[in-house]
Amino acid sequence: MRLSYEYSTSVVFRPSVGRHNILLRCLPAKEDFQQIRSECFSLSEGFWYKEGVDGLGNRIISGGTKERHTSLEYTSCGQVEISTYCIPEPSPHPMFTLPSQLTMPSKVMLTLLPPSSGNFLEDCMNIVHAVCAYVVYTPGVTNMLTTAEDVYRLRQGVCQDYAHLMIALCRAKGYVARYVCGLMTGEGSTHAWVEVHDGHCWYAFDPTNDTAIATGYIKLAHGRDASDCPVSRGMYTGVAEQNTMISVKVKRI
Repeated sequence: MRLSYEYSTSVVFRPSVGRHNILLRCLPAKEDFQQIRSECFSLSEGFWYKEGVDGLGNRIISGGTKERHTSLEYTSCGQVEISTYCIPEPSPHPMFTLPSQLTMPSKVMLTLLPPSSGNFLEDCMNIVHAVCAYVVYTPGVTNMLTTAEDVYRLRQGVCQDYAHLMIALCRAKGYVARYVCGLMTGEGSTHAWVEVHDGHCWYAFDPTNDTAIATGYIKLAHGRDASDCPVSRGMYTGVAEQNTMISVKVKRI
Protein backbone atom coordinates (compact mmCIF):
# COMPACT_ATOMS: atom_id res chain seq x y z
CA MET A 1 0.00 0.00 0.00
CA ARG A 2 1.31 3.44 -0.93
CA LEU A 3 0.10 6.42 1.10
CA SER A 4 0.48 10.14 0.59
CA TYR A 5 0.59 12.32 3.67
CA GLU A 6 0.57 15.98 4.58
CA TYR A 7 1.01 17.25 8.12
CA SER A 8 0.74 21.04 8.56
CA THR A 9 0.83 23.27 11.61
CA SER A 10 0.17 27.00 11.82
CA VAL A 11 0.68 28.95 15.04
CA VAL A 12 -0.21 32.63 15.43
CA PHE A 13 1.22 34.66 18.33
CA ARG A 14 -0.26 37.90 19.69
CA PRO A 15 1.83 39.96 20.40
CA SER A 16 5.06 38.91 18.70
CA VAL A 17 7.64 36.62 20.31
CA GLY A 18 11.39 36.16 19.86
CA ARG A 19 14.27 33.69 20.36
CA HIS A 20 12.07 30.79 19.36
CA ASN A 21 13.52 27.25 19.43
CA ILE A 22 11.60 24.25 18.13
CA LEU A 23 11.94 20.46 18.17
CA LEU A 24 9.72 18.49 15.79
CA ARG A 25 9.00 14.81 15.19
CA CYS A 26 6.95 15.14 12.01
CA LEU A 27 8.99 13.01 9.60
CA PRO A 28 8.02 9.37 8.90
CA ALA A 29 10.08 6.82 10.82
CA LYS A 30 12.44 4.63 8.84
CA GLU A 31 11.17 1.11 9.65
CA ASP A 32 11.12 -2.24 7.85
CA PHE A 33 7.36 -2.00 7.24
CA GLN A 34 7.49 1.65 6.17
CA GLN A 35 9.61 2.74 3.23
CA ILE A 36 9.84 6.44 2.42
CA ARG A 37 9.42 7.06 -1.31
CA SER A 38 9.49 10.86 -1.19
CA GLU A 39 9.38 13.54 1.46
CA CYS A 40 9.63 17.30 1.82
CA PHE A 41 9.66 19.72 4.73
CA SER A 42 9.09 23.46 4.79
CA LEU A 43 9.40 25.94 7.65
CA SER A 44 8.57 29.62 8.07
CA GLU A 45 10.99 32.03 6.47
CA GLY A 46 13.60 33.27 8.93
CA PHE A 47 13.83 29.96 10.83
CA TRP A 48 16.91 27.75 10.48
CA TYR A 49 16.64 23.98 10.92
CA LYS A 50 18.55 20.72 10.71
CA GLU A 51 17.61 17.04 10.80
CA GLY A 52 18.84 14.61 13.43
CA VAL A 53 17.93 11.64 15.64
CA ASP A 54 16.95 11.66 19.32
CA GLY A 55 18.08 9.23 22.00
CA LEU A 56 15.31 6.77 21.12
CA GLY A 57 16.19 6.67 17.43
CA ASN A 58 13.34 8.95 16.34
CA ARG A 59 13.93 11.34 13.46
CA ILE A 60 13.81 14.97 14.61
CA ILE A 61 14.01 18.47 13.19
CA SER A 62 15.52 21.11 15.44
CA GLY A 63 15.56 24.76 14.57
CA GLY A 64 14.77 28.29 15.58
CA THR A 65 15.09 32.00 15.06
CA LYS A 66 16.29 35.00 17.05
CA GLU A 67 14.03 37.40 15.17
CA ARG A 68 10.69 38.58 16.49
CA HIS A 69 7.71 37.03 14.69
CA THR A 70 3.96 36.59 14.95
CA SER A 71 3.60 33.17 13.32
CA LEU A 72 5.19 29.76 12.86
CA GLU A 73 4.22 27.47 10.01
CA TYR A 74 5.65 24.14 8.94
CA THR A 75 4.59 21.31 6.66
CA SER A 76 5.82 17.73 6.30
CA CYS A 77 4.57 15.86 3.24
CA GLY A 78 5.45 12.96 0.95
CA GLN A 79 4.71 9.34 0.13
CA VAL A 80 5.44 6.10 1.97
CA GLU A 81 5.14 2.45 0.98
CA ILE A 82 3.48 0.43 3.74
CA SER A 83 3.68 -3.33 4.21
CA THR A 84 2.29 -5.38 7.12
CA TYR A 85 3.05 -3.57 10.39
CA CYS A 86 5.74 -5.68 12.07
CA ILE A 87 9.12 -4.42 13.30
CA PRO A 88 11.74 -7.15 13.94
CA GLU A 89 13.94 -6.45 16.96
CA PRO A 90 15.49 -9.31 18.94
CA SER A 91 16.33 -7.36 22.11
CA PRO A 92 14.15 -4.33 22.85
CA HIS A 93 15.43 -1.84 25.40
CA PRO A 94 14.41 -2.76 28.98
CA MET A 95 13.04 0.76 29.52
CA PHE A 96 9.90 -0.39 27.70
CA THR A 97 9.22 -3.01 30.38
CA LEU A 98 9.05 -0.49 33.24
CA PRO A 99 6.26 1.86 34.27
CA SER A 100 6.87 5.47 33.25
CA GLN A 101 5.55 8.69 34.74
CA LEU A 102 2.38 8.61 32.63
CA THR A 103 1.84 4.82 32.60
CA MET A 104 2.19 3.82 36.26
CA PRO A 105 -0.45 1.15 37.03
CA SER A 106 -2.52 1.04 40.19
CA LYS A 107 -3.94 -2.03 41.89
CA VAL A 108 -7.51 -1.09 41.04
CA MET A 109 -6.57 -0.47 37.40
CA LEU A 110 -5.34 -4.06 37.11
CA THR A 111 -8.92 -5.29 37.50
CA LEU A 112 -9.24 -4.38 33.80
CA LEU A 113 -6.69 -7.03 32.82
CA PRO A 114 -8.43 -9.94 31.04
CA PRO A 115 -7.43 -13.51 31.97
CA SER A 116 -4.46 -14.84 30.04
CA SER A 117 -5.29 -16.94 26.98
CA GLY A 118 -1.77 -18.27 26.53
CA ASN A 119 -1.54 -16.58 23.12
CA PHE A 120 0.33 -13.28 22.78
CA LEU A 121 -1.75 -11.70 20.00
CA GLU A 122 -5.02 -12.82 21.58
CA ASP A 123 -3.97 -11.43 24.96
CA CYS A 124 -3.06 -8.08 23.37
CA MET A 125 -6.38 -7.89 21.56
CA ASN A 126 -8.25 -8.70 24.76
CA ILE A 127 -6.52 -5.73 26.42
CA VAL A 128 -7.41 -3.57 23.40
CA HIS A 129 -11.07 -4.60 23.72
CA ALA A 130 -11.06 -3.96 27.49
CA VAL A 131 -9.57 -0.46 27.16
CA CYS A 132 -11.84 0.52 24.27
CA ALA A 133 -14.94 -0.65 26.12
CA TYR A 134 -13.93 1.11 29.34
CA VAL A 135 -12.95 4.58 28.06
CA VAL A 136 -15.33 6.96 26.31
CA TYR A 137 -13.68 9.11 23.65
CA THR A 138 -14.07 12.66 24.98
CA PRO A 139 -11.88 15.56 23.79
CA GLY A 140 -11.06 18.36 26.21
CA VAL A 141 -11.11 16.52 29.55
CA THR A 142 -7.44 15.44 29.60
CA ASN A 143 -4.09 17.02 28.75
CA MET A 144 -0.45 16.11 28.09
CA LEU A 145 0.13 15.39 31.80
CA THR A 146 -2.85 13.05 32.27
CA THR A 147 -1.71 9.65 33.57
CA ALA A 148 -3.08 6.18 32.94
CA GLU A 149 -4.45 6.19 36.50
CA ASP A 150 -6.26 9.46 35.77
CA VAL A 151 -7.78 7.91 32.64
CA TYR A 152 -8.93 4.88 34.63
CA ARG A 153 -10.61 7.20 37.13
CA LEU A 154 -12.15 9.54 34.55
CA ARG A 155 -13.11 6.84 32.03
CA GLN A 156 -12.74 9.56 29.40
CA GLY A 157 -9.96 10.74 27.10
CA VAL A 158 -8.47 10.82 23.63
CA CYS A 159 -6.10 8.53 21.73
CA GLN A 160 -3.11 9.41 23.92
CA ASP A 161 -5.06 8.35 27.00
CA TYR A 162 -6.25 5.06 25.50
CA ALA A 163 -2.63 4.29 24.59
CA HIS A 164 -1.32 5.10 28.08
CA LEU A 165 -3.89 2.87 29.74
CA MET A 166 -3.13 -0.01 27.39
CA ILE A 167 0.62 0.38 27.93
CA ALA A 168 0.17 0.32 31.72
CA LEU A 169 -1.84 -2.91 31.50
CA CYS A 170 0.58 -4.56 29.05
CA ARG A 171 3.62 -3.78 31.20
CA ALA A 172 1.81 -4.95 34.32
CA LYS A 173 1.22 -8.23 32.51
CA GLY A 174 4.95 -8.47 31.75
CA TYR A 175 4.79 -7.43 28.10
CA VAL A 176 7.24 -4.98 26.57
CA ALA A 177 5.18 -2.05 25.28
CA ARG A 178 5.77 1.45 23.94
CA TYR A 179 3.84 4.53 22.88
CA VAL A 180 3.66 5.56 19.21
CA CYS A 181 2.60 8.84 17.62
CA GLY A 182 1.81 9.07 13.95
CA LEU A 183 -0.81 9.53 11.27
CA MET A 184 -3.68 7.36 10.13
CA THR A 185 -5.61 7.25 6.87
CA GLY A 186 -8.13 10.08 6.60
CA GLU A 187 -8.20 13.71 7.66
CA GLY A 188 -7.90 15.22 11.11
CA SER A 189 -4.96 15.38 13.49
CA THR A 190 -2.15 13.16 14.71
CA HIS A 191 -2.95 9.81 16.32
CA ALA A 192 -1.50 7.61 19.06
CA TRP A 193 -1.30 3.83 19.35
CA VAL A 194 0.73 1.08 21.02
CA GLU A 195 3.47 -1.33 19.95
CA VAL A 196 3.89 -4.56 21.95
CA HIS A 197 6.87 -6.92 21.63
CA ASP A 198 6.39 -10.69 21.43
CA GLY A 199 10.06 -11.59 21.94
CA HIS A 200 10.96 -11.19 18.29
CA CYS A 201 8.98 -8.32 16.75
CA TRP A 202 6.92 -5.26 17.60
CA TYR A 203 3.23 -5.52 16.70
CA ALA A 204 0.88 -2.54 16.69
CA PHE A 205 -2.56 -2.03 18.26
CA ASP A 206 -4.99 0.87 18.26
CA PRO A 207 -7.11 0.76 21.44
CA THR A 208 -8.99 3.93 20.47
CA ASN A 209 -10.40 2.18 17.42
CA ASP A 210 -10.47 -1.32 18.97
CA THR A 211 -8.21 -2.92 16.36
CA ALA A 212 -4.89 -4.53 15.59
CA ILE A 213 -2.93 -2.50 13.04
CA ALA A 214 -1.96 -4.21 9.80
CA THR A 215 -1.56 -1.24 7.45
CA GLY A 216 -2.85 2.27 6.79
CA TYR A 217 -0.91 3.98 9.60
CA ILE A 218 2.24 6.11 9.24
CA LYS A 219 4.58 5.96 12.23
CA LEU A 220 6.42 9.12 13.25
CA ALA A 221 8.04 8.31 16.60
CA HIS A 222 7.90 6.12 19.71
CA GLY A 223 8.73 6.39 23.41
CA ARG A 224 7.95 5.12 26.89
CA ASP A 225 4.91 7.42 26.87
CA ALA A 226 3.75 10.60 25.13
CA SER A 227 6.25 12.79 26.99
CA ASP A 228 9.12 11.06 25.14
CA CYS A 229 7.89 11.80 21.63
CA PRO A 230 5.67 14.86 21.19
CA VAL A 231 5.27 15.81 17.54
CA SER A 232 6.14 19.41 18.37
CA ARG A 233 7.82 21.16 21.26
CA GLY A 234 9.08 24.72 21.50
CA MET A 235 10.25 27.58 23.68
CA TYR A 236 10.23 31.30 22.98
CA THR A 237 10.85 34.62 24.70
CA GLY A 238 7.80 36.73 25.40
CA VAL A 239 4.28 36.51 26.75
CA ALA A 240 1.70 35.89 24.05
CA GLU A 241 -1.59 34.26 23.28
CA GLN A 242 -1.21 31.57 20.66
CA ASN A 243 -3.69 29.99 18.31
CA THR A 244 -2.66 26.65 16.80
CA MET A 245 -4.22 24.93 13.81
CA ILE A 246 -3.15 21.40 12.79
CA SER A 247 -4.13 19.64 9.58
CA VAL A 248 -3.45 16.01 8.69
CA LYS A 249 -4.33 14.39 5.38
CA VAL A 250 -3.42 10.77 4.59
CA LYS A 251 -4.80 8.89 1.61
CA ARG A 252 -4.11 5.76 -0.40
CA ILE A 253 -2.73 6.31 -3.90
